[in-house]
Amino acid sequence: MRNAVVILMLFFFSSQAFAQDDYYQLDDVKDTSRFFIGFNIGGHFPNKNTAIIYTGRPSVTQFGIPWIFDNPFNQQAFNDHFQYPFRITEYPQEPTYRSELELGVHAGYEISKKLSVFVEVNAIQMSYEQFFTITIDDPNNQSPGDVFRQIPIIGEENRFHFNLGGQFNYFQNETQAAYVSFFGNMNNVSMRRNYIIINSIEYPIIHIDENRPDLRPGGIGFGFGAGLGFRFVLTDHILMDPYYQFYRTQINMSEAIQPIGMHHSLGIRILWN
Repeated sequence: MRNAVVILMLFFFSSQAFAQDDYYQLDDVKDTSRFFIGFNIGGHFPNKNTAIIYTGRPSVTQFGIPWIFDNPFNQQAFNDHFQYPFRITEYPQEPTYRSELELGVHAGYEISKKLSVFVEVNAIQMSYEQFFTITIDDPNNQSPGDVFRQIPIIGEENRFHFNLGGQFNYFQNETQAAYVSFFGNMNNVSMRRNYIIINSIEYPIIHIDENRPDLRPGGIGFGFGAGLGFRFVLTDHILMDPYYQFYRTQINMSEAIQPIGMHHSLGIRILWN
């Protein structure tokens, strides 16, 4: 009888120990599932506030388009190409960027069923492509008015956006959640290239900051943003998250060009949890 009691007691305590281990394992699984990480791909729609830096105007840089045309090393090539006297008559009137592809990494933690915190980094390669106008005094021109030639101006720029904020679910069920997000933004921008093309030859527009002569134009800016998203389950551990975000942030291109404005992003995230 005594042996039976001892065996029953050992069985009871061992069962409690195993049950406790299973409880902790379930907690670990639950905590792990609160983390999510993935990537996003979409479109970035910037404002035009800093695009003026790529126009080559003498008011923007002293080594702009007039400097290129006045450079003695270029004059013979230009004279041969245009053949007749020419002059710069118009710079881009409405400088704008193109809409570009946005790629990023997104990670977060679910604090509760309603609230999550997240961090993300997005990268965009911006491009600017417009034209300035050359007037050519062609004595053989039979049509009324002057002869005009449009010359392309190209700008290339890198932008990185770092966002830190929270997401609040205003609707959810077992497989879907609709949310609003609010975040702070820090961005880092840098000009890659700026040049004109004449007769298939690139001529660089040079930008020098007197306070930072060894650096490219660009810098760090700050702002904030908000967004909307709809997250739903694809598989047991994979989520799809279409989203829209807008930023109101400063873009720091130079001492004179540091505007604050609105930018927009629209895309989709693939997340693992």
